[in-house]
Formats: sequence, C-alpha cells, structure tokens
Amino acid sequence: MILNKLINLGVTNELEFYQKREIRIVNLFALITLVSLLFGLTNILFVSVKYPSPIVLFTTSTSILVLLFNYYKKYDVATYFFVIPININVFILCHQYDESVGNYLYFFLIIFCVAALHNPTRSNYRTIFFFCIIFISFLSTKLFTFNGLLLPGTSEGDVEVLLFYNQIIAFTLSIVLVYLVVKLINKQTQETLILLDKEKEAQIKISQSLKEKEVLLAELQHRVKNNLAVITGLLNLQTEKAPCNISKDLMIESRNRVMSIAMVHNRLYKHQNLSTIDFKTYVSELVSEIMESFPVRKKQIKVIQELDNLELEITKAVPIGLIINEAITNSLKHAFNQNIENPTITIEMKNINDSTKISLIDNGIGSNVTIGDKDQSLGLSLIESLADQIDANTEFNFKNGTSLVITFKK
Repeated sequence: MILNKLINLGVTNELEFYQKREIRIVNLFALITLVSLLFGLTNILFVSVKYPSPIVLFTTSTSILVLLFNYYKKYDVATYFFVIPININVFILCHQYDESVGNYLYFFLIIFCVAALHNPTRSNYRTIFFFCIIFISFLSTKLFTFNGLLLPGTSEGDVEVLLFYNQIIAFTLSIVLVYLVVKLINKQTQETLILLDKEKEAQIKISQSLKEKEVLLAELQHRVKNNLAVITGLLNLQTEKAPCNISKDLMIESRNRVMSIAMVHNRLYKHQNLSTIDFKTYVSELVSEIMESFPVRKKQIKVIQELDNLELEITKAVPIGLIINEAITNSLKHAFNQNIENPTITIEMKNINDSTKISLIDNGIGSNVTIGDKDQSLGLSLIESLADQIDANTEFNFKNGTSLVITFKK
C-alpha cells in the first residue's frame, strides 16, 4: 500500500521502538498536512479574498522535504524541520486573517503532534523546546499585530466561510490523527510483541543449550575426577612397592599433588555451580587427606584451622590447593623433631576487602634456607611458580618455625 510505504519512509529494522514511532508519526503528519492543504485549496471557490499562495507553497515544500529527510535517514533534521516551520506557518496564517476565522485552532493539532513525538528514551528538553515554540507562537498571535501580513478585502461572508473551513478541517484532522496515531502505535506494539515472542523462543533455546553444556561440563568434571582417581590409585600401588623410604615419600608427595587436583574436580562435580567451589570445605578435606598420608606424624601434630568462607574459581582453586599441599607436606616432613613440644600447624584464611590472605605456619625448627636458596627446593620453587600463575604474592619466613603467607585477588 502506497500510504503505508510513505509512512515507513526511513524506517529500518535496527532502529529502536520509539525511534521508529517518531519517524512514522513525522511522516504521517507531513502527509496529512499535504492533504489538508489540498482540501483547503477548495475555499477559493467560496471566498473573494486573495489566496495565500506563498505560505501554502512554503508549507507544501516543507512537508515534502520532511519526507525526504527521513528517507535519507536525517531523522532529527526531519523532526525539527517539521515542528518549527509548521509553527511559523500557523503563526503567519493567524496574522493574515481576522482572529474570528479560527486559524489558531491548528495550534492544538501541533500540540497533539509534539505530544505524540515525545521519545521517553531521549532527553525531555527537546519536547519542552517544541512546546515552548508552540506557546511563543500562540502568544505572539494574541499579543502582537503585524499589519503587513494581513490580507485585505476579507468580507464578513469570507470570514464565515473560512471559519467553517477551519472548524471542519481542525475537527476532521483531530479525529483522523487520533485514529491513525493509535492505529500506528497498536501496529508497532504488535510488532514488538512478535519480537518479544521470538526473543522468548531464543531465550528458551539458549537456556536449553546452557543446560546441555552444564551436563556435558559436569560429565567432563566427573571423568577428570575419575581419571585422577585412577592415577592416585596407581601411585598408591607403586608406593607399596617402593624399595626404600625415600622413594615411598616421593610417591606419597606425587600422589598428594594429584589428589589435591582431583578433590577440586570432585567438588565441582558435586556442586551446582560448575565454575566455583566452597574453598573452606575443600581446604579442610585436603588437610585431612594429607594428614592421613602421614599416619605416624599425624598422631603427634595438631592442626588448627581458622578459615573464612570463600567461593573460588577452578583456575585459582587448583594452584592454591597445590600450594597448601606443598606447604603442609614440607612441615610434616621437615619441621618437627623430638625436641619440639606440642607440634602445631596453623592454617588461616582471611577475606580482606577484595583479596584473600592464606597463612600456613608451623612451630617447628625452621630452616637456614634464604630467599636465594629457594630454587634448591622443589617444593618452594613449585609454590612460587604456582603463585605466579594466579598473580599472588608470597612471603616466606624460616625463623622460629616456617611460615608461608600467600595473598591473591578473589
């Protein structure tokens, strides 16, 4: 339909709801202005006064240009180019004829136009500006008289005919405008509802896809956990066949490293959130498992845990779990001798603003290792390497026991 194509000049799918509505309403008012001018042209058959050709031509060209601006996607220019000149047009018409012909009635149609153009996603200042123009134009017609604009030779009969024309046009336009604008908004609302239905369908598909991926991820975590459990079992078997205590300790250390990773995947598999784990519970379980792997030392050493609640991503949980494993293993193997009374390992985990601080402290014999000597120890070098992976800061102290403090962003 030609009318529908003209109303939709410049409308594209990527525009948002209110932008489309503004373009369509501007086009609609421009078209109605053109139709009204054609209808008003018929009054020359009934009145003797000179027809205001200049202002009619001005309004006609303005309405056509508005349609062209929207067609070339100059949307703001089209809106301003319609509202401002149409006010000028009505202002001049009001001064070309006597007030009794009722040309001021068209100001109310402009008010309706500006109200319909209001875009709630944009600043209210534009709408206020438009209303100010209307108010100033209307007030000027009441307060000032410009005799140079007045058309001479208007008889009482002409006034009656022109008043009739203006009343009919204003009344008819009001009904037509309200009907077409409401129809336009209803149509656009239906389009929006259709888009919402499509969006809901897309969201359902996305939700289903996410559920499928969560199932696959859970299965992946389960398989990783099982594979690591197999490796742990193999290392247990190898530990039993170790030819000497040194080899046995090395096997236990390797098994504990694998076990600390396996426990992360085990907790992920059991947890609803497949990306984070309850790190407080994980640390408690990890410490228990490590202590179980050194049964002789376990009977002698007390472990104190002071842990804040913490949800941690797998990318940080695995390295920190390995660091804790290395630190506790080192304390169990080297920190205590027969001269240490009440051997104790203290594990603290504190949340400080957006960071977490983990302290692992024993009251053992300490060490003569210095910062430069840490590369000589596999455990200490491994701790620093793991800390670098998560941009964590590490602090070692080997005096009066051994302490390791690691600080990292959550």
